[in-house]
Amino acid sequence: MFERPDWHRTVENLPIAVVPGGSGNGLARSIAYYTDEPYLPIPTLPSALSLVRNRCVPMDLVRVENTSQIIFSFLSIGWGLLSDIDIESERLRMLGGQRFTVWSVARLIGLRSYSGKVYYLPMETETKQKDTNGNPLSGSSFDLPTEVTLETQEGRQRLDSWYSAASKKSAYFSATGSSYQSTADSGDEENHGKYRMYGPASQLPCLTGPLPSNWVCLEGKFVMVHASYQSHLGEDALFAPDSKLNDGTIWLLIIRGNVTRTQLLHFLLGLSTGAHVQNTGNGIDFLPVRAFRIEPDMEERGYMTVDGEHVEYGPIQAEVFPGLARIMVP
Repeated sequence: MFERPDWHRTVENLPIAVVPGGSGNGLARSIAYYTDEPYLPIPTLPSALSLVRNRCVPMDLVRVENTSQIIFSFLSIGWGLLSDIDIESERLRMLGGQRFTVWSVARLIGLRSYSGKVYYLPMETETKQKDTNGNPLSGSSFDLPTEVTLETQEGRQRLDSWYSAASKKSAYFSATGSSYQSTADSGDEENHGKYRMYGPASQLPCLTGPLPSNWVCLEGKFVMVHASYQSHLGEDALFAPDSKLNDGTIWLLIIRGNVTRTQLLHFLLGLSTGAHVQNTGNGIDFLPVRAFRIEPDMEERGYMTVDGEHVEYGPIQAEVFPGLARIMVP
């Protein structure tokens, strides 16, 4: 939808309906939770009937930006444990939703942690006039042109890249375009896959720029960082019990590297009922935020996911756009 120049008219006039057919089905389960409807073992029929009723409500979308693409996300963003489980358990897809349980045990035994920085903007924070280096900003902490162009290209080098001077990839930002343009990385420059992404302009600094001083910064080892804007990540994973379809909130889970396996086990067991939100503290934080940025240590490798799909590993930032889409509900 956001690859269309008329995206604004499209999102207003073309509601989205969800008929679950995979092993996750987080959005379908979140819709049932939001409307207080039962979620049946075979949810296809009641979900299909919601198309007939044509009852629509606004739904938040989150604009996600990394060094190679821009995505408008509807469910979640992950780094660390849950993303590892999601991607690595693909080899067990024949087990359906049980693959997540099986691989959770495997990853709990072979627990990993990742180095990096996590920045977030708390919900109650008002914008201020200084960046993270203490320098005054020319406007509010979110003042940017109405549209931003993102271009990525193989073979370019730039000092403000997240990569080394010998890297094959760099990020360039300008304020002259009316859309977002991304060039996929490939060995043949002439055969680059291009797409143009439209949509509302970001209110955040560019991915290579400093953040305002009202952002919180955490640095160190992390077992996982996971953000969701829906109540459920899957049919049996009640990640954010207080989440609504259109509350303008990103629920950010941060688990530091000093947590014990016992803590993690209790946390994962509580995911099915939402009880995990009572097990915070001692290295586990669960926060409502407006936006966040993750900067992983690029000397390590791992997985990052957006809506359960693998994306490029590297710096990533996200911001919520309240009620941007329209979703059909029972």
